[in-house]
Amino acid sequence: MKVFLPLNIRVDNKKILFVGGGKIAHHKIQTIEKYTRDITIVSPEIIDELKGKGFTEIYKEYDSSDLDGAFLVYASTNVEEVNRRVRDDAEARGILVNVVDNRELSGFISPAIIKQGEMTVAVSSNGQNVKKSVEWRNRLREFVSETWPEDNQ
Repeated sequence: MKVFLPLNIRVDNKKILFVGGGKIAHHKIQTIEKYTRDITIVSPEIIDELKGKGFTEIYKEYDSSDLDGAFLVYASTNVEEVNRRVRDDAEARGILVNVVDNRELSGFISPAIIKQGEMTVAVSSNGQNVKKSVEWRNRLREFVSETWPEDNQ
């Protein structure tokens, strides 16, 4: 069984690469963009919700050279073979990779988070029960909003 250590990783001035520019990538980017804008998206197509947000947009099929300079990689396409190739290429270079929605192929996973100002709360089920993690996060968000309303400004 894979076991994931919860930790915070410094990402300022670090390239975060997303291979895939659809809804799967959008979901993860909504969290990542709270911490950095140094996001590169490589995909033949990028959905409108990701365009014009200051990210580097590269419209093409994935190639292993896209990993050059990447600190973290998210394989977020809806094509399993591409995601596996991204994972294999990243691991060969010693780059941590998350294959979105596949904890068994991932070197790291992303928790459900609440971010308010400098405070962050992360909830994780070790990648085993994402819905429960999101449910706990949402309950904690309600608690924080009710308990410390001044933090919600």
